[in-house]
Amino acid sequence: MSESKGDGKTSMALKAPLTYVLFGATGDLARKKLFPALGWLMEDGYIPKNTKIIGTGRREAKVEDVLKKQGVKVPENQKKFLYPQISYMKAKDAEDFKAIDAAIRKYAGDGPDNRVFFFSLPPFAYASVAEMVKKYCYSSTGFTRCILEKPFGRDSESFEQLAKATSAHFKETELYRIDHYLGKEVVLTLLPLRFSNQIFEPLWCNQMVQSVEICWKEDLNTKGRGGYFDKYGIIRDIIQNHLLQVLIFIGMEKPKDMSAEATQEAKLNFLKAIKTVEMKDVILGQFTRRKYCKHCVDPENPGYLDDETVPKGSKVPTYAMIKLEVDNDRWRGVPFLVSAGKALDERKCEVRIRFKAEESRIFGQLGTNELVIRIQPDESIYFKINVKEPGLDVAVSPQVLDLSYIRAFEGARYGDAYERMLLNCALAKQSLFVGTQELVEAWRIFTPLLHQIDEKKPQPILYPFGTSGPQGYKKFAQNAGVKLKETWQEFFHMHAREVHKLKATFDKYATDGVLLNKDIKAMMTNFYDGRSPTQKMINQFLKAFDENDDGDVTWEEFRKGAYLFMPWKATKRTISMTGEDFDSFAGNFGEY
Repeated sequence: MSESKGDGKTSMALKAPLTYVLFGATGDLARKKLFPALGWLMEDGYIPKNTKIIGTGRREAKVEDVLKKQGVKVPENQKKFLYPQISYMKAKDAEDFKAIDAAIRKYAGDGPDNRVFFFSLPPFAYASVAEMVKKYCYSSTGFTRCILEKPFGRDSESFEQLAKATSAHFKETELYRIDHYLGKEVVLTLLPLRFSNQIFEPLWCNQMVQSVEICWKEDLNTKGRGGYFDKYGIIRDIIQNHLLQVLIFIGMEKPKDMSAEATQEAKLNFLKAIKTVEMKDVILGQFTRRKYCKHCVDPENPGYLDDETVPKGSKVPTYAMIKLEVDNDRWRGVPFLVSAGKALDERKCEVRIRFKAEESRIFGQLGTNELVIRIQPDESIYFKINVKEPGLDVAVSPQVLDLSYIRAFEGARYGDAYERMLLNCALAKQSLFVGTQELVEAWRIFTPLLHQIDEKKPQPILYPFGTSGPQGYKKFAQNAGVKLKETWQEFFHMHAREVHKLKATFDKYATDGVLLNKDIKAMMTNFYDGRSPTQKMINQFLKAFDENDDGDVTWEEFRKGAYLFMPWKATKRTISMTGEDFDSFAGNFGEY
Protein backbone atom coordinates (compact mmCIF):
# COMPACT_ATOMS: atom_id res chain seq x y z
CA MET A 1 0.00 0.00 0.00
CA SER A 2 2.82 2.32 -0.87
CA GLU A 3 2.01 5.87 -1.79
CA SER A 4 2.52 6.95 -5.37
CA LYS A 5 2.30 10.31 -6.97
CA GLY A 6 -1.26 11.57 -6.99
CA ASP A 7 -3.02 11.88 -10.31
CA GLY A 8 -5.61 14.35 -9.05
CA LYS A 9 -8.36 11.74 -8.75
CA THR A 10 -8.41 11.83 -4.97
CA SER A 11 -8.51 15.61 -4.83
CA MET A 12 -11.57 15.59 -7.12
CA ALA A 13 -13.57 14.51 -4.06
CA LEU A 14 -12.34 17.68 -2.39
CA LYS A 15 -13.17 20.19 -5.09
CA ALA A 16 -15.32 22.26 -2.74
CA PRO A 17 -13.33 24.82 -0.77
CA LEU A 18 -11.40 23.03 1.97
CA THR A 19 -9.85 24.61 5.07
CA TYR A 20 -7.51 23.06 7.60
CA VAL A 21 -7.36 24.89 10.94
CA LEU A 22 -4.38 23.85 13.05
CA PHE A 23 -4.78 24.54 16.76
CA GLY A 24 -1.31 24.54 18.28
CA ALA A 25 0.38 25.64 15.06
CA THR A 26 3.42 26.94 16.94
CA GLY A 27 4.15 23.56 18.56
CA ASP A 28 6.53 20.70 17.76
CA LEU A 29 3.93 18.53 16.02
CA ALA A 30 2.98 21.25 13.56
CA ARG A 31 6.64 21.94 12.77
CA LYS A 32 7.74 18.32 12.43
CA LYS A 33 4.64 16.76 10.89
CA LEU A 34 1.61 18.89 10.02
CA PHE A 35 3.06 21.62 7.79
CA PRO A 36 5.26 19.11 5.90
CA ALA A 37 2.30 16.73 5.50
CA LEU A 38 0.12 19.43 3.96
CA GLY A 39 2.92 20.36 1.58
CA TRP A 40 3.26 16.79 0.34
CA LEU A 41 -0.52 16.36 0.00
CA MET A 42 -0.55 19.42 -2.25
CA GLU A 43 2.48 18.38 -4.29
CA ASP A 44 1.17 14.85 -4.85
CA GLY A 45 -2.25 16.13 -5.91
CA TYR A 46 -4.27 14.69 -3.03
CA ILE A 47 -5.65 18.05 -1.92
CA PRO A 48 -6.12 21.14 -4.10
CA LYS A 49 -3.33 23.69 -4.04
CA ASN A 50 -5.87 26.37 -3.19
CA THR A 51 -6.65 24.62 0.12
CA LYS A 52 -6.70 27.20 2.90
CA ILE A 53 -4.59 26.57 6.02
CA ILE A 54 -5.04 28.60 9.18
CA GLY A 55 -2.49 28.15 11.92
CA THR A 56 -3.58 29.32 15.34
CA GLY A 57 -2.09 30.04 18.74
CA ARG A 58 -3.04 31.82 21.93
CA ARG A 59 -0.78 34.80 21.15
CA GLU A 60 -0.59 37.32 18.37
CA ALA A 61 2.11 36.65 15.79
CA LYS A 62 3.01 37.45 12.20
CA VAL A 63 2.62 34.56 9.80
CA GLU A 64 6.11 35.25 8.42
CA ASP A 65 7.62 34.77 11.87
CA VAL A 66 5.62 31.61 12.48
CA LEU A 67 6.67 30.05 9.18
CA LYS A 68 10.31 30.98 9.69
CA LYS A 69 10.34 28.72 12.72
CA GLN A 70 7.67 26.18 11.82
CA GLY A 71 8.50 25.64 8.16
CA VAL A 72 11.99 24.23 8.59
CA LYS A 73 10.85 20.71 7.59
CA VAL A 74 9.01 21.88 4.46
CA PRO A 75 11.03 21.30 1.24
CA GLU A 76 11.97 24.54 -0.51
CA ASN A 77 10.10 23.69 -3.70
CA GLN A 78 6.86 23.24 -1.75
CA LYS A 79 7.04 26.58 0.02
CA LYS A 80 6.12 28.48 -3.14
CA PHE A 81 2.63 26.91 -3.29
CA LEU A 82 2.14 26.02 0.40
CA TYR A 83 3.09 29.31 2.09
CA PRO A 84 0.63 31.54 0.16
CA GLN A 85 -2.20 29.34 1.48
CA ILE A 86 -1.16 29.68 5.14
CA SER A 87 -2.33 32.39 7.48
CA TYR A 88 -1.97 32.76 11.23
CA MET A 89 -4.69 33.88 13.65
CA LYS A 90 -5.02 34.11 17.40
CA ALA A 91 -7.49 31.63 18.93
CA LYS A 92 -8.11 32.54 22.54
CA ASP A 93 -11.60 33.98 22.98
CA ALA A 94 -14.97 34.17 21.23
CA GLU A 95 -14.00 37.15 19.09
CA ASP A 96 -10.97 35.27 17.81
CA PHE A 97 -13.07 32.28 16.77
CA LYS A 98 -15.58 34.55 15.08
CA ALA A 99 -12.70 36.07 13.11
CA ILE A 100 -11.53 32.58 12.07
CA ASP A 101 -15.03 31.78 10.86
CA ALA A 102 -15.19 35.04 8.90
CA ALA A 103 -11.83 34.28 7.24
CA ILE A 104 -13.03 30.84 6.16
CA ARG A 105 -16.32 32.25 4.81
CA LYS A 106 -14.44 34.87 2.82
CA TYR A 107 -12.24 32.18 1.29
CA ALA A 108 -15.17 29.85 0.51
CA GLY A 109 -17.38 32.52 -1.04
CA ASP A 110 -20.98 31.61 -1.74
CA GLY A 111 -20.36 27.91 -2.28
CA PRO A 112 -20.14 25.09 0.30
CA ASP A 113 -17.12 25.14 2.57
CA ASN A 114 -15.56 22.15 4.31
CA ARG A 115 -13.54 22.45 7.49
CA VAL A 116 -11.05 20.19 9.27
CA PHE A 117 -9.86 21.26 12.72
CA PHE A 118 -6.70 19.61 14.04
CA PHE A 119 -6.44 19.68 17.87
CA SER A 120 -2.71 19.65 18.54
CA LEU A 121 -3.47 20.66 22.11
CA PRO A 122 -3.23 19.29 25.65
CA PRO A 123 -6.39 17.33 26.53
CA PHE A 124 -7.52 19.87 29.15
CA ALA A 125 -8.07 22.38 26.33
CA TYR A 126 -10.27 20.09 24.22
CA ALA A 127 -13.57 20.93 25.88
CA SER A 128 -13.29 24.71 25.61
CA VAL A 129 -11.92 24.67 22.05
CA ALA A 130 -14.55 22.15 20.91
CA GLU A 131 -17.25 24.38 22.33
CA MET A 132 -15.84 27.44 20.54
CA VAL A 133 -15.57 25.58 17.22
CA LYS A 134 -19.15 24.32 17.42
CA LYS A 135 -20.52 27.69 18.52
CA TYR A 136 -18.60 30.01 16.18
CA CYS A 137 -16.82 27.98 13.45
CA TYR A 138 -19.19 25.19 12.48
CA SER A 139 -19.78 25.09 8.74
CA SER A 140 -23.36 25.69 7.69
CA THR A 141 -22.82 24.66 4.06
CA GLY A 142 -20.28 21.82 4.22
CA PHE A 143 -18.73 19.39 6.70
CA THR A 144 -16.96 20.12 9.98
CA ARG A 145 -14.59 17.46 11.31
CA CYS A 146 -12.18 17.44 14.24
CA ILE A 147 -8.92 15.47 14.46
CA LEU A 148 -8.01 14.83 18.09
CA GLU A 149 -4.40 14.05 19.02
CA LYS A 150 -3.50 11.76 21.94
CA PRO A 151 -3.26 11.45 24.90
CA PHE A 152 -6.91 10.54 25.32
CA GLY A 153 -6.92 10.83 29.08
CA ARG A 154 -4.93 8.96 31.72
CA ASP A 155 -7.39 6.21 32.61
CA SER A 156 -10.97 5.09 32.09
CA GLU A 157 -12.47 7.91 34.15
CA SER A 158 -10.51 10.74 32.55
CA PHE A 159 -11.23 9.41 29.06
CA GLU A 160 -14.94 9.25 29.86
CA GLN A 161 -14.82 12.92 30.88
CA LEU A 162 -12.87 13.83 27.74
CA ALA A 163 -15.26 11.91 25.51
CA LYS A 164 -18.25 13.63 27.08
CA ALA A 165 -16.63 17.04 26.57
CA THR A 166 -16.19 16.50 22.83
CA SER A 167 -19.32 14.44 22.11
CA ALA A 168 -21.41 17.16 23.72
CA HIS A 169 -20.65 19.30 20.67
CA PHE A 170 -19.92 16.84 17.83
CA LYS A 171 -21.32 13.57 16.53
CA GLU A 172 -19.06 10.51 16.53
CA THR A 173 -18.84 10.75 12.74
CA GLU A 174 -17.30 14.22 13.13
CA LEU A 175 -14.61 13.13 15.62
CA TYR A 176 -11.38 11.60 14.30
CA ARG A 177 -9.12 10.39 17.13
CA ILE A 178 -5.68 9.91 15.70
CA ASP A 179 -3.15 7.21 16.45
CA HIS A 180 -0.43 7.84 13.91
CA TYR A 181 0.73 4.21 14.07
CA LEU A 182 -2.43 3.35 12.14
CA GLY A 183 -0.99 5.43 9.28
CA LYS A 184 2.41 3.71 9.15
CA GLU A 185 3.14 1.85 5.93
CA VAL A 186 3.83 -1.60 7.35
CA VAL A 187 0.98 -1.38 9.90
CA LEU A 188 -1.36 -0.67 6.98
CA THR A 189 -0.06 -3.86 5.35
CA LEU A 190 -1.12 -6.09 8.25
CA LEU A 191 -4.74 -6.55 7.20
CA PRO A 192 -3.98 -7.14 3.47
CA LEU A 193 -1.20 -9.52 4.53
CA ARG A 194 -3.59 -11.55 6.67
CA PHE A 195 -6.81 -11.42 4.69
CA SER A 196 -5.68 -11.39 1.04
CA ASN A 197 -3.21 -14.29 1.37
CA GLN A 198 -4.97 -17.59 1.92
CA ILE A 199 -1.93 -19.36 3.40
CA PHE A 200 -2.04 -17.39 6.66
CA GLU A 201 -5.60 -18.05 7.89
CA PRO A 202 -5.05 -21.73 8.91
CA LEU A 203 -1.77 -20.76 10.62
CA TRP A 204 -3.23 -17.82 12.54
CA CYS A 205 -4.45 -19.62 15.68
CA ASN A 206 -3.41 -21.17 18.97
CA GLN A 207 -2.87 -24.58 17.39
CA MET A 208 -0.05 -23.21 15.26
CA VAL A 209 1.26 -20.06 16.99
CA GLN A 210 3.63 -20.39 19.94
CA SER A 211 3.79 -16.68 20.85
CA VAL A 212 3.37 -13.15 19.56
CA GLU A 213 5.89 -10.44 20.48
CA ILE A 214 5.52 -6.73 19.76
CA CYS A 215 8.65 -4.77 20.60
CA TRP A 216 9.24 -1.00 20.48
CA LYS A 217 12.70 0.40 21.20
CA GLU A 218 14.07 3.92 21.17
CA ASP A 219 17.78 4.69 21.48
CA LEU A 220 17.27 8.26 22.73
CA ASN A 221 16.50 9.79 26.12
CA THR A 222 13.62 12.14 26.85
CA LYS A 223 15.57 15.10 25.35
CA GLY A 224 14.24 17.69 27.80
CA ARG A 225 10.65 16.41 27.49
CA GLY A 226 10.90 14.39 30.67
CA GLY A 227 8.48 16.68 32.48
CA TYR A 228 5.78 15.84 29.95
CA PHE A 229 6.71 12.15 29.82
CA ASP A 230 6.68 11.90 33.61
CA LYS A 231 2.95 12.65 33.67
CA TYR A 232 2.24 9.56 31.59
CA GLY A 233 5.06 6.99 31.58
CA ILE A 234 5.88 4.45 28.91
CA ILE A 235 2.67 2.41 29.20
CA ARG A 236 0.37 5.37 28.57
CA ASP A 237 2.74 6.95 26.04
CA ILE A 238 3.38 3.92 23.80
CA ILE A 239 1.81 0.62 24.84
CA GLN A 240 -1.82 1.50 25.62
CA ASN A 241 -2.23 3.17 22.23
CA HIS A 242 0.37 2.58 19.49
CA LEU A 243 1.32 -1.00 20.27
CA LEU A 244 -2.19 -1.99 21.24
CA GLN A 245 -3.39 -0.87 17.80
CA VAL A 246 -0.72 -3.05 16.18
CA LEU A 247 -1.80 -5.94 18.40
CA ILE A 248 -5.42 -5.46 17.32
CA PHE A 249 -4.50 -5.78 13.63
CA ILE A 250 -2.55 -8.96 14.41
CA GLY A 251 -5.31 -10.58 16.46
CA MET A 252 -8.70 -9.37 15.21
CA GLU A 253 -11.10 -11.48 13.18
CA LYS A 254 -11.68 -10.77 9.50
CA PRO A 255 -14.20 -7.91 9.11
CA LYS A 256 -17.11 -8.47 6.75
CA ASP A 257 -15.75 -5.63 4.59
CA MET A 258 -13.27 -2.76 4.89
CA SER A 259 -15.79 -0.12 5.86
CA ALA A 260 -15.11 1.87 9.03
CA GLU A 261 -18.12 0.30 10.75
CA ALA A 262 -17.12 -3.29 10.00
CA THR A 263 -13.45 -2.72 10.81
CA GLN A 264 -14.20 -1.02 14.12
CA GLU A 265 -16.63 -3.79 15.07
CA ALA A 266 -13.94 -6.45 14.52
CA LYS A 267 -11.39 -4.39 16.45
CA LEU A 268 -13.78 -3.91 19.35
CA ASN A 269 -14.64 -7.61 19.57
CA PHE A 270 -10.95 -8.48 19.83
CA LEU A 271 -10.32 -5.85 22.51
CA LYS A 272 -13.15 -7.25 24.61
CA ALA A 273 -11.37 -10.62 24.63
CA ILE A 274 -8.16 -9.22 26.15
CA LYS A 275 -7.95 -9.80 29.90
CA THR A 276 -7.35 -6.89 32.26
CA VAL A 277 -3.64 -6.57 33.11
CA GLU A 278 -2.39 -7.08 36.65
CA MET A 279 0.90 -6.15 38.33
CA LYS A 280 2.15 -9.73 38.06
CA ASP A 281 1.93 -9.38 34.27
CA VAL A 282 4.52 -6.58 33.97
CA ILE A 283 8.18 -5.75 34.55
CA LEU A 284 9.12 -2.07 34.84
CA GLY A 285 12.43 -0.27 34.31
CA GLN A 286 13.99 3.20 34.27
CA PHE A 287 17.18 4.20 32.46
CA THR A 288 20.21 5.63 34.26
CA ARG A 289 23.27 7.60 33.23
CA ARG A 290 25.81 5.97 30.90
CA LYS A 291 29.29 7.25 30.07
CA TYR A 292 31.41 6.32 27.07
CA CYS A 293 28.68 4.55 25.13
CA LYS A 294 30.38 4.41 21.74
CA HIS A 295 27.51 2.63 19.96
CA CYS A 296 24.93 5.14 21.24
CA VAL A 297 23.81 8.18 19.26
CA ASP A 298 25.75 10.36 21.73
CA PRO A 299 28.90 9.15 23.56
CA GLU A 300 27.69 10.32 26.99
CA ASN A 301 24.08 10.06 28.04
CA PRO A 302 22.33 11.35 31.17
CA GLY A 303 19.85 9.21 33.04
CA TYR A 304 16.12 9.87 33.26
CA LEU A 305 16.46 11.56 36.66
CA ASP A 306 19.25 13.79 35.28
CA ASP A 307 16.65 15.53 33.11
CA GLU A 308 15.97 18.81 34.92
CA THR A 309 12.32 18.71 33.85
CA VAL A 310 11.77 15.39 35.67
CA PRO A 311 10.67 15.58 39.33
CA LYS A 312 13.41 14.48 41.73
CA GLY A 313 13.13 10.86 42.74
CA SER A 314 10.53 10.04 40.10
CA LYS A 315 9.69 6.34 39.80
CA VAL A 316 7.90 6.66 36.49
CA PRO A 317 8.90 3.72 34.24
CA THR A 318 10.68 4.38 30.96
CA TYR A 319 10.52 0.66 30.12
CA ALA A 320 7.72 -1.87 30.44
CA MET A 321 7.20 -5.44 29.28
CA ILE A 322 3.65 -6.75 29.61
CA LYS A 323 2.14 -10.18 29.07
CA LEU A 324 -1.36 -9.97 27.58
CA GLU A 325 -3.84 -12.84 27.39
CA VAL A 326 -6.61 -13.11 24.82
CA ASP A 327 -9.57 -15.18 25.92
CA ASN A 328 -11.18 -16.32 22.68
CA ASP A 329 -11.20 -19.50 20.61
CA ARG A 330 -8.51 -18.32 18.19
CA TRP A 331 -5.90 -17.15 20.69
CA ARG A 332 -6.60 -18.76 24.07
CA GLY A 333 -3.30 -19.94 25.56
CA VAL A 334 -1.03 -17.90 23.26
CA PRO A 335 1.12 -15.34 25.13
CA PHE A 336 1.17 -11.84 23.65
CA LEU A 337 4.28 -10.07 24.90
CA VAL A 338 4.34 -6.29 24.40
CA SER A 339 7.36 -4.19 25.37
CA ALA A 340 8.48 -0.60 24.97
CA GLY A 341 11.46 1.30 26.28
CA LYS A 342 13.47 4.47 25.92
CA ALA A 343 17.28 4.79 25.94
CA LEU A 344 17.80 1.21 24.78
CA ASP A 345 20.43 -0.34 22.51
CA GLU A 346 18.69 0.30 19.19
CA ARG A 347 15.72 1.92 17.49
CA LYS A 348 13.12 -0.45 16.16
CA CYS A 349 9.49 -1.53 16.20
CA GLU A 350 8.62 -5.02 15.07
CA VAL A 351 6.14 -7.87 15.44
CA ARG A 352 7.55 -11.39 15.82
CA ILE A 353 5.11 -14.30 15.44
CA ARG A 354 6.68 -17.62 16.47
CA PHE A 355 5.08 -20.80 15.24
CA LYS A 356 5.13 -24.07 17.12
CA ALA A 357 7.88 -26.58 16.36
CA GLU A 358 7.25 -29.40 13.90
CA GLU A 359 6.44 -32.34 16.17
CA SER A 360 7.92 -35.31 14.29
CA ARG A 361 11.38 -33.73 14.01
CA ILE A 362 12.43 -36.18 11.29
CA PHE A 363 15.22 -33.76 10.33
CA GLY A 364 16.40 -33.29 13.90
CA GLN A 365 16.22 -30.33 16.24
CA LEU A 366 15.61 -27.26 14.08
CA GLY A 367 14.61 -23.68 14.69
CA THR A 368 10.93 -22.80 14.62
CA ASN A 369 9.32 -20.79 11.85
CA GLU A 370 8.94 -17.08 12.57
CA LEU A 371 7.10 -14.35 10.71
CA VAL A 372 8.70 -10.98 11.44
CA ILE A 373 7.00 -7.73 10.51
CA ARG A 374 9.47 -4.85 10.80
CA ILE A 375 7.53 -1.60 11.19
CA GLN A 376 10.56 0.70 11.54
CA PRO A 377 13.28 1.25 10.49
CA ASP A 378 14.23 -1.00 7.53
CA GLU A 379 10.56 -1.67 6.78
CA SER A 380 10.19 -5.31 5.83
CA ILE A 381 8.30 -8.58 6.22
CA TYR A 382 10.27 -11.81 6.35
CA PHE A 383 9.59 -15.45 7.11
CA LYS A 384 12.15 -17.78 8.72
CA ILE A 385 11.92 -21.28 7.26
CA ASN A 386 14.05 -24.44 7.21
CA VAL A 387 15.42 -25.69 3.88
CA LYS A 388 17.94 -28.23 2.61
CA GLU A 389 21.43 -26.91 1.96
CA PRO A 390 23.01 -27.62 -1.45
CA GLY A 391 25.03 -30.84 -1.57
CA LEU A 392 24.73 -34.62 -1.48
CA ASP A 393 23.97 -34.77 2.23
CA VAL A 394 20.57 -33.82 3.63
CA ALA A 395 21.61 -30.92 5.81
CA VAL A 396 18.74 -28.63 6.81
CA SER A 397 19.31 -25.05 7.97
CA PRO A 398 17.21 -21.94 8.63
CA GLN A 399 16.89 -19.40 5.82
CA VAL A 400 14.82 -16.28 5.24
CA LEU A 401 12.15 -15.36 2.71
CA ASP A 402 12.69 -11.62 2.76
CA LEU A 403 10.48 -8.78 1.53
CA SER A 404 12.40 -5.57 2.01
CA TYR A 405 10.31 -2.51 1.21
CA ILE A 406 13.27 -0.48 0.01
CA ARG A 407 14.06 -3.16 -2.59
CA ALA A 408 10.54 -4.26 -3.50
CA PHE A 409 9.24 -0.72 -3.89
CA GLU A 410 12.40 0.99 -5.10
CA GLY A 411 11.95 4.71 -5.58
CA ALA A 412 8.54 4.86 -3.91
CA ARG A 413 7.89 7.68 -1.46
CA TYR A 414 6.22 6.44 1.70
CA GLY A 415 3.45 8.78 2.68
CA ASP A 416 3.84 10.00 6.25
CA ALA A 417 1.20 8.84 8.74
CA TYR A 418 -0.02 12.41 9.22
CA GLU A 419 -0.53 12.82 5.49
CA ARG A 420 -2.91 9.89 5.57
CA MET A 421 -4.73 11.15 8.63
CA LEU A 422 -5.21 14.68 7.28
CA LEU A 423 -6.41 13.31 3.94
CA ASN A 424 -8.63 10.53 5.29
CA CYS A 425 -10.39 12.91 7.63
CA ALA A 426 -11.25 15.21 4.73
CA LEU A 427 -12.51 12.15 2.81
CA ALA A 428 -14.57 10.91 5.80
CA LYS A 429 -12.62 7.63 6.00
CA GLN A 430 -12.71 6.71 9.69
CA SER A 431 -11.26 3.20 9.50
CA LEU A 432 -7.76 4.48 10.41
CA PHE A 433 -9.01 6.41 13.43
CA VAL A 434 -9.83 5.21 16.92
CA GLY A 435 -13.46 5.01 18.00
CA THR A 436 -14.88 5.85 21.41
CA GLN A 437 -15.74 2.26 22.32
CA GLU A 438 -12.24 1.11 21.31
CA LEU A 439 -10.77 3.52 23.82
CA VAL A 440 -13.22 2.46 26.50
CA GLU A 441 -11.94 -1.11 26.13
CA ALA A 442 -8.30 -0.06 25.80
CA TRP A 443 -8.49 1.81 29.10
CA ARG A 444 -10.39 -1.08 30.69
CA ILE A 445 -7.40 -3.33 29.97
CA PHE A 446 -4.76 -1.04 31.49
CA THR A 447 -6.44 1.24 34.06
CA PRO A 448 -6.20 -1.09 37.11
CA LEU A 449 -2.46 -1.63 36.48
CA LEU A 450 -1.85 2.09 35.93
CA HIS A 451 -3.67 2.97 39.15
CA GLN A 452 -1.52 0.48 41.07
CA ILE A 453 1.66 1.98 39.62
CA ASP A 454 0.49 5.54 40.34
CA GLU A 455 -0.53 4.75 43.92
CA LYS A 456 2.12 2.27 45.06
CA LYS A 457 4.98 3.78 43.03
CA PRO A 458 6.99 0.56 42.79
CA GLN A 459 10.71 1.03 42.26
CA PRO A 460 11.47 0.34 38.58
CA ILE A 461 14.52 -1.78 37.86
CA LEU A 462 17.32 0.55 36.78
CA TYR A 463 19.10 -0.12 33.49
CA PRO A 464 22.06 1.80 32.03
CA PHE A 465 21.49 3.89 28.91
CA GLY A 466 22.15 1.93 25.73
CA THR A 467 21.48 -1.54 27.15
CA SER A 468 18.70 -3.88 26.12
CA GLY A 469 16.47 -3.46 29.17
CA PRO A 470 16.28 -3.97 32.93
CA GLN A 471 17.84 -7.02 34.55
CA GLY A 472 15.36 -9.87 34.62
CA TYR A 473 13.38 -8.94 31.52
CA LYS A 474 14.57 -12.04 29.63
CA LYS A 475 13.57 -14.29 32.52
CA PHE A 476 10.18 -12.56 32.62
CA ALA A 477 9.70 -13.23 28.91
CA GLN A 478 10.79 -16.84 29.31
CA ASN A 479 8.30 -17.37 32.14
CA ALA A 480 5.62 -15.89 29.87
CA GLY A 481 6.47 -18.48 27.22
CA VAL A 482 8.49 -16.24 24.88
CA LYS A 483 12.13 -16.70 23.88
CA LEU A 484 13.63 -13.35 22.95
CA LYS A 485 15.99 -12.82 20.03
CA GLU A 486 19.45 -11.62 21.08
CA THR A 487 20.78 -8.43 19.46
CA TRP A 488 24.45 -7.88 18.71
CA GLN A 489 24.55 -5.10 21.29
CA GLU A 490 23.11 -7.44 23.89
CA PHE A 491 25.66 -10.12 23.02
CA PHE A 492 28.46 -7.74 23.99
CA HIS A 493 26.60 -6.47 27.07
CA MET A 494 26.33 -10.04 28.34
CA HIS A 495 29.73 -11.40 27.30
CA ALA A 496 32.01 -8.35 27.49
CA ARG A 497 34.29 -9.88 30.11
CA GLU A 498 34.36 -13.40 28.62
CA VAL A 499 37.55 -12.89 26.64
CA HIS A 500 37.76 -16.45 25.34
CA LYS A 501 34.21 -16.29 23.96
CA LEU A 502 34.97 -12.93 22.35
CA LYS A 503 38.14 -14.33 20.78
CA ALA A 504 36.28 -17.35 19.41
CA THR A 505 33.65 -15.06 17.88
CA PHE A 506 36.32 -12.81 16.37
CA ASP A 507 38.32 -15.72 14.91
CA LYS A 508 35.19 -17.28 13.41
CA TYR A 509 34.65 -14.32 11.09
CA ALA A 510 38.04 -12.54 10.78
CA THR A 511 40.15 -12.57 7.63
CA ASP A 512 43.88 -12.86 8.44
CA GLY A 513 43.32 -11.53 11.94
CA VAL A 514 41.17 -8.54 10.92
CA LEU A 515 37.43 -8.03 10.61
CA LEU A 516 36.87 -6.54 7.16
CA ASN A 517 33.58 -5.02 6.07
CA LYS A 518 32.46 -8.34 4.55
CA ASP A 519 33.35 -10.16 7.77
CA ILE A 520 31.38 -7.71 9.89
CA LYS A 521 28.44 -8.17 7.53
CA ALA A 522 28.66 -11.95 7.90
CA MET A 523 28.86 -11.73 11.68
CA MET A 524 25.93 -9.33 11.98
CA THR A 525 23.81 -11.46 9.64
CA ASN A 526 23.65 -13.97 12.48
CA PHE A 527 22.02 -11.36 14.73
CA TYR A 528 19.55 -10.25 12.04
CA ASP A 529 17.81 -13.59 11.52
CA GLY A 530 20.03 -14.44 8.54
CA ARG A 531 19.22 -11.18 6.76
CA SER A 532 21.96 -8.95 5.40
CA PRO A 533 22.44 -5.89 7.61
CA THR A 534 22.23 -2.49 6.00
CA GLN A 535 25.36 -0.37 5.70
CA LYS A 536 23.88 1.89 8.38
CA MET A 537 23.82 -1.05 10.78
CA ILE A 538 27.40 -1.95 9.89
CA ASN A 539 28.44 1.67 10.45
CA GLN A 540 26.93 1.54 13.93
CA PHE A 541 29.08 -1.50 14.68
CA LEU A 542 32.17 0.28 13.32
CA LYS A 543 31.35 3.30 15.47
CA ALA A 544 31.61 1.08 18.53
CA PHE A 545 34.71 -0.92 17.54
CA ASP A 546 36.77 0.84 14.84
CA GLU A 547 39.02 2.93 17.07
CA ASN A 548 41.23 4.38 14.30
CA ASP A 549 38.41 4.82 11.73
CA ASP A 550 40.12 2.77 9.01
CA GLY A 551 37.04 0.65 8.25
CA ASP A 552 38.46 -2.56 9.75
CA VAL A 553 38.49 -4.00 13.26
CA THR A 554 41.53 -5.67 14.80
CA TRP A 555 41.35 -8.06 17.76
CA GLU A 556 42.68 -5.33 20.05
CA GLU A 557 39.94 -2.95 18.88
CA PHE A 558 37.36 -5.74 19.15
CA ARG A 559 37.98 -6.55 22.80
CA LYS A 560 38.36 -2.94 23.87
CA GLY A 561 35.16 -2.02 22.10
CA ALA A 562 33.39 -5.03 23.63
CA TYR A 563 34.44 -4.02 27.11
CA LEU A 564 32.88 -0.60 26.71
CA PHE A 565 29.50 -2.32 26.39
CA MET A 566 29.62 -3.15 30.07
CA PRO A 567 27.59 -0.72 32.23
CA TRP A 568 30.46 0.52 34.34
CA LYS A 569 31.58 3.93 35.60
CA ALA A 570 35.32 3.82 35.10
CA THR A 571 37.31 6.39 33.18
CA LYS A 572 38.74 6.19 29.69
CA ARG A 573 42.22 5.35 30.94
CA THR A 574 41.04 1.90 32.08
CA ILE A 575 40.72 0.67 28.48
CA SER A 576 44.31 1.49 27.56
CA MET A 577 45.63 -1.72 29.13
CA THR A 578 46.38 -4.84 27.09
CA GLY A 579 46.97 -8.57 27.51
CA GLU A 580 46.75 -10.14 30.97
CA ASP A 581 46.07 -6.75 32.60
CA PHE A 582 42.88 -6.44 30.57
CA ASP A 583 41.76 -10.00 31.40
CA SER A 584 42.45 -9.48 35.09
CA PHE A 585 40.62 -6.16 35.20
CA ALA A 586 37.63 -7.65 33.35
CA GLY A 587 37.38 -10.40 35.95
CA ASN A 588 36.66 -7.85 38.68
CA PHE A 589 33.17 -7.26 37.33
CA GLY A 590 30.21 -9.53 38.02
CA GLU A 591 27.54 -10.60 35.56
CA TYR A 592 25.24 -7.86 34.29
